[in-house]
Parts: sequence; C-alpha cells; structure tokens
Amino acid sequence: MYDAVIIGAGPAGYVCAISLARAGAKICVVERNGLGGTCTHRGCIPTKYLHSMGDIVRKAKSAKKFGINSNIEIDYSILKSKMKSTVSKLASGIGFLFKEYNVELISGEASIKSQNQVIVNGTILETKNIVLATGSKPKSFVTNKLSEKILSTDSIFELENLPESILIVGGGYSGCEFASILNVLGCKIWLVEMEGSILPNQPKEIGAAIEKYMKLDGISVLTKSSMKITEDNKIMINNNEINPEKILISTGRQPNFNTEELDKLGINWNDKGIIVNEFMQTSLSNVYAIGDIAGKYELAHVASYQGEIAAQNILGEKKEMDYSVIPYCVFTYPEVAIVGKCEGNSKEFPMIANAKANCLGDTRGFIKVFEENGILQGVIIVGAHASEIIGEAALAVKLKLKPKEVIETIHAHPTLPEAFVDALRSLDGKSIHTL
Repeated sequence: MYDAVIIGAGPAGYVCAISLARAGAKICVVERNGLGGTCTHRGCIPTKYLHSMGDIVRKAKSAKKFGINSNIEIDYSILKSKMKSTVSKLASGIGFLFKEYNVELISGEASIKSQNQVIVNGTILETKNIVLATGSKPKSFVTNKLSEKILSTDSIFELENLPESILIVGGGYSGCEFASILNVLGCKIWLVEMEGSILPNQPKEIGAAIEKYMKLDGISVLTKSSMKITEDNKIMINNNEINPEKILISTGRQPNFNTEELDKLGINWNDKGIIVNEFMQTSLSNVYAIGDIAGKYELAHVASYQGEIAAQNILGEKKEMDYSVIPYCVFTYPEVAIVGKCEGNSKEFPMIANAKANCLGDTRGFIKVFEENGILQGVIIVGAHASEIIGEAALAVKLKLKPKEVIETIHAHPTLPEAFVDALRSLDGKSIHTL
C-alpha cells in the first residue's frame, strides 16, 4: 500500500511527491501528459523562454542607438527547437529526482474507485491518501466557424511557423504576455479586452502603463471591445472588420476534473474548483486537492507551496496554507510584479531615475510602495526584471518590515533593487534620486 497516490505531476503534484518521498513515504505519481504539467510543457516555461528570446530581439533592434549595428533575422524553427529542448531538460530533471527519491511513476489515465483506491491502466492502486493535482485547461471558444484559424494557449505551441498576424482575445496576464512576445517576434497583433483596461483584475495604473507601452511598441490594444464572427465568416471587433491569420483565445482556464467522479465520491466542488480547507483537504479527509483545481490561484508557485503543505499534513504535521503574501508576475515588456495589499499611504518612484535601468537602456516603468501604520503593505513594480526584484519586496511584506528597515539595509550599486529603496524613501519625502 502506498502512503499517497498523486494524480498529476505538475508543479503541485511533483513538489508534493518529492516532499513526501524525501521524508521516507512510499509514493506513486500518475501522469498522462509529461512531467511538469502545463507549466513546464505549455505554460510558464515555453512562454518565459520565448519572452527571454524576445528580450534579446528588443535589445538588438535598439542597439543601433548605442553604436552597435545588427541585423535581426528570426528562424522560428530553431527557436521552437531550443524551446522544446529547454522544456525537455526541465521535465527530465523532475524524472531524475523521482528516481533518486524512489517515487514510482505510472504513465496513464487515473480514475478514483474509492478514497483508498485509484485505478490506472486497469490496475488498482491501494493507498492511504490520494492527492488530486490535475491542473486546469484553457476555456474553449464555442464556434463551428473559422476553426482552422482558432488557437488556444495550448495549441499555439504546436505551430510550425509564426503567423503574420494574430488577434488575441482576452487581455488578462496570459493574453498580455502572448501579445508582447508575438509582437516582438514579428507578428502584427490586435489585443481585445471587454473590460475598460487590460489586466483588469489588477490596480488600474498597471493596465494603463502596460497599454501605453504596448501601443508604443505597435500593438493594437482595444479595450471595452469584443470579437464576433459573422454568418459570412467575417471577424468583427465592435463594428470594424479585421482579417488576422490566426485567432488566439486567451479568456482564462477552468479546472480539469471529472465532476461525476467527484460527486460519486462525495467530494465538494464549485465552478472555481474543488473545495478544500486550510490543510488542502477535500470533504474527504484523506483526499487532498492542490494546484489549479483547488480554485484559489492559477500560479505555479502557489501550486508548489500547496503541494508542500499537503505533504506536511499527510505526514501528520498539521500545517495551514497561508495566502496572505503571494507575488504575481506578468512577463510583458516591461515586466509587471505585484505583492501584498496595494492600499494605504503610497509613493511612486520612476525607473528612469535608477542608475542600473539607465545602464540597461530600459527605463520604462516605476515602483510604487504602500504602507499603513508604519508597516510595508504592498508593492507594484512595472519595469525591467520586475520578476527578479519582487522577491525582496515579498519578503519585506511577509516579515511586516518597516520601510526604514529596508532602507537601512545597504543595497549594492548600481542595481535595480535600489529603486525599491528609493520608493520607500519617498514615503517620507526623503528620496535621494527624485525631488
């Protein structure tokens, strides 16, 4: 009998498996689509790889103004090959860790017979605990028209060649990332969002800033807008016809689970996902749900931490999940990073006043900090390498540091995190590098 059978080997499932196996538990993981899940194969890793390559293209195209002449030609077949190689290497790394920690891996489709039995490939696995980590899938776009043009955020990675033009429907984090990346790789982009701004679930200044930079980069951003396909197969944005080569639907994701199976087992769920308590347990105490199907956040780092929490509870440690401080990143140009509560007394520091940003030739954006009762509450970063700077900000918010405690920590020069310090100094009107 296994101590736990984990269904799904994405960031939630494989972290949970390794955490348990490292403690000596007997673990089996069932996976049908490759180690690392959506994040590794069709999400975080391929998009961030392309984002990094796009950053090289951006820098090369702007190099002439710095006295460096270059000629940019993009061979997407090689780019895609290298992207796949990176994905494969990371997936293989998970497989290596499974072998080292004696995690048994079964390739196949799992079904749950009871709270102590899982069926895979016709074999019944007996287990003390079950961990559901089957992730999410893109929301579908229901239409019988122009199906050859329509892509999901999964199927776009199957393209052999980049389209000359693409309409992206949905201005959330995924749509904004694809718009930014595909634009810099040479596609003509329309980005359509029904709400009044892109990144509509984030503070308004973020969407306003990214929309401004996207338009400067040549992306057609259309807010308060929607797409429809007419009876004669015309693609309309509001009342205007466009003719993109492809249409990318990026309107969100939905949990990937079998509702009939859950109902039969007596596991509670809703439209957002499986309902879990603070210990990541479902309505059955020995069945856990982690990652996207837990319905909290569609973030790989949250999924991984949920995997750790579930593992600790399976081991009898009674550890609660804490969602109070979660960094959130969007890989546009420039990047966006947010953490904590964006409320209270606030000040903004422009990246153009930061020495390292000027050395990089990338001065777009700002850092905005929020404090309340003398304690740092939240941070917004729009700027180069925002995803790298946010780690310090997240730690400061987590530890409930006072701004002066960060200010009095000497930061290396010239570095981008100095802008975080200057933003904190601004709260008392003591910024060194701005008036």
